[in-house]
Parts: sequence; C-alpha cells; structure tokens
Amino acid sequence: MFKNRSFVAGLGAGIIAGAILLQIMQIGDDSQQKLSDGYKDVEPKLYTQAELDDRIAEERAKAADVDAVESAKPSENPTDEAAATPAAEDKDTKAEEQATVTEKAETKRKIHITGGMNLTDTAELLKEQNLITDKSAFIAKMKKKPVRAGYFLFEGNPTVDEVIQIITSQPVSKEEFDQQK
Repeated sequence: MFKNRSFVAGLGAGIIAGAILLQIMQIGDDSQQKLSDGYKDVEPKLYTQAELDDRIAEERAKAADVDAVESAKPSENPTDEAAATPAAEDKDTKAEEQATVTEKAETKRKIHITGGMNLTDTAELLKEQNLITDKSAFIAKMKKKPVRAGYFLFEGNPTVDEVIQIITSQPVSKEEFDQQK
C-alpha cells in the first residue's frame, strides 16, 4: 500500500477536482435555465417609437391640465402678476424648448433578447427598434463577441459601438426593466 501512496493521492485529488468542475458546470447550466425559463411566462412590453410618442403626448396633456388648474387659482397680488407676465412667458418658452430637446435625447427603449436568439435575430430586433441602421455592419462588428440573453435598456440614440457594449454587458433585472417607462 505504501508503494501506491502517490497514485492514491493523485486519484483522490483528481476525483475532488472532477467533482468541483461538475458542480460549476451544473451551476452554470441552472443559471442559463433560469434566465431562459424566467421570461417564458410573461413577455415584456416592447415599445415602438410611435407608442413612446403617444405616452409623451399624454404626459404633456397631464402637465398642461395641472398648469391650467394652477393658473386658475387667484393670485394674492394681481399687480405683481401683471408685471411678471412677460418675463414668465420668456421663461416658459425656453423651458418648453429645453424640454423638447431633452425628450428627444432621453428616448428610452427596452429590448428583451431571449435565450437561443442568434446574432441575426438580435440584429433584426435592434433594427426594428431603430437602434442600428445596418444589420450586416452590426453582425460584422459582433462576430467575435457573445450575445447575452436578458433585458437591456437604451437611452437616446446610441452608436453601434455603444449598442454592442450594452448588449455584451450584464443585462438588467426584470424588476429594473419593468420600472422603466
């Protein structure tokens, strides 16, 4: 038995290393299953640009209603209001222009890349959401990079490199995805 001591020690170490690797593989497989299965029950709502524009219009209408209610309240000093009206109108005009520019820059889009989607499917989804303009250029840049399954948020009009950086990074959780408008 003492002659085979190094053989037995090596065999034991090999069995332990094999068990650890098997556990790691099972954990990875379970997390992939959770990622794929977790999204089968409820398909998230993907918004088109037209739907986002409708929501913005609704929010503007709500804001206009609130402004109308506030302006209907009587003022304590009518002379002060008359003197401040031209300056207030200039401020309102500037604020509206800034809000329009900000809304265009802050367009938020939500994308759900499901498990099993290939690069071509992902490029098609991104093209539908107007995040990329050329599918073949996107595919060429993504050849060596893995596509991650999950939920992704895009703000404004990102470049192709920014889109690639976002979809190859860690996806956001379903809760974060659902909280975004």
